[in-house]
Amino acid sequence: MEYFAFWFVTVFAAIAVYRLLSRRLATPRARVSAMLRRYRALERTGLSEPECLLQLLATRSDWKSLSHRFLAELVSRLRSKEDIMRFISVSEDEGYQRKHYPDLAQQTNLDNAMSEIACLFARFGFRLQGENRYKEAEFVQKLALRLQPSQYFTTLPLAVTYHETGRHLDALPLFEQGLANFEEFEKNHRSDEQELSPAKCLGVEMELGEFRSRYRSLFEACRKAAEGALASLIYLSSFTEMLC
Repeated sequence: MEYFAFWFVTVFAAIAVYRLLSRRLATPRARVSAMLRRYRALERTGLSEPECLLQLLATRSDWKSLSHRFLAELVSRLRSKEDIMRFISVSEDEGYQRKHYPDLAQQTNLDNAMSEIACLFARFGFRLQGENRYKEAEFVQKLALRLQPSQYFTTLPLAVTYHETGRHLDALPLFEQGLANFEEFEKNHRSDEQELSPAKCLGVEMELGEFRSRYRSLFEACRKAAEGALASLIYLSSFTEMLC
């Protein structure tokens, strides 16, 4: 009886330790550390940075079946190891590499595939922005912009994040580009079409005209804030010169 109890306690303890270690290995920090070790090991073989990044993607368990050309396109757009690792982390946290990427990897037009992935990231970033989690939103929105820099749903939300965090001068060119991108989208968009729409990519259920007006108002508010900040700097500079 005591022997049975001893083995029961031992097995129970082993299961508990295994679950604890599994959770630790699954944390974002542990995942990034593992990717860095893998990257450095690849780097020591003499591969270039793009080749290392491609191998890093191609040897992960959920990514192995994705086409080489699809993975190579991701590397060419994200470029740096920091962005690739951030991209992998967000994708695996949200399960994109299992739910979405296999179908997208089979598309002939890789630019369209990248737009769809940017759409996924933009929607996630927009949700974080709506929760006032601006630092996390920016992290995700920058990845969306890297993947597809010429879409309104990657430029306008990041512009708002910059505006809301006081970086008005950084926001202005993104607002200008995003509004121009949206105007182009409106010209080519059918009323019954959902592809890359605000509803799909940002979770915003509103008419296109209303969406345009909303972001144009934000752009005007940002422009005025930037002018005010610039006037304050000029005044402060003049005042400092007077003191000198």
